[in-house]
Amino acid sequence: MSAARVLVTGGAGFLGVHLARELAGQGDAVRILDVAPAPAWAAALGVDYRLGDVRDPAAVGGALENVDALIHAGFTSPHRPAAEIHSVNVDGTRNVLAQASARGLRRVVLVSSTIVLSPPRPHPLLTDSALSRLDAYRASRVAAENVAEAASRGNLSLAIVRPKTFVGPERVGAFAIVFERIHRGLAVPVFGTGANRYQLLDVRDLAEGLRRLLHAEAAGRFGFGASQFTTVARDLQALIDHAGTASRLRFVSPRSARLLLRAIELAGLPPLSGFLGKFALGGAGTVFTWANMRSNWLFDSKGATPVTAS
Repeated sequence: MSAARVLVTGGAGFLGVHLARELAGQGDAVRILDVAPAPAWAAALGVDYRLGDVRDPAAVGGALENVDALIHAGFTSPHRPAAEIHSVNVDGTRNVLAQASARGLRRVVLVSSTIVLSPPRPHPLLTDSALSRLDAYRASRVAAENVAEAASRGNLSLAIVRPKTFVGPERVGAFAIVFERIHRGLAVPVFGTGANRYQLLDVRDLAEGLRRLLHAEAAGRFGFGASQFTTVARDLQALIDHAGTASRLRFVSPRSARLLLRAIELAGLPPLSGFLGKFALGGAGTVFTWANMRSNWLFDSKGATPVTAS
């Protein structure tokens, strides 16, 4: 596929800005559909911004007019009520794919989540109890993949992407706490021994991979992640060494960590309260050299050859 007219659903946020830059920078015309008001960067990038809900047939149908390809990333978060999670993530996906099929769209990339690989966690005693919010979210993302695959049995070419946790400029999320403590030379708490391996993905690599996959003919499920990664403790120590501050790792027993987090949950307090707003636009991210942390690796779920389309 040469330069294309691409619709990105749910493109107003962190992934959206990087995806819009990547697509526009490679000559694609970008249109975004989102319920959030248009961010300032949309006009600067020449994005055709449409305000609308993925569950609204008219809004989705209008946004799909004269479009060549679709990246569906319009999902709500696990922090919303269970009914809303299902409505947006499952019914919204069904509507988006139905509208795309009705207009003869041939290429769709659905941005899923690795949470679909996690097993459900039913209540150990009350087997008929309602799903927890996180389990409801997991179930909705599984169902969204199934809805999309059912829609692709016609002429629609579908690629489903399950990215690892992605970070980068413009948002550092919970990592703001870590960056702040390292920047100030404070101790960095690590739950357990820190020997668990944790894979991160640079959001710019994710955006590039989505563009490449959109323009390729590959279909099926794809995992996007880093080619090289190590343990939590080694990664955190590398950050400390890079920053050159007096920070040290402080290991906390899993039992103590669970008690603390449970107390926060019972108190009804968000565990990251007061930290995230300060660095929402990447303030802490500038402390470290993001360009040297590019993961630069894309692979499919069967470990096949990385996507190589230009």
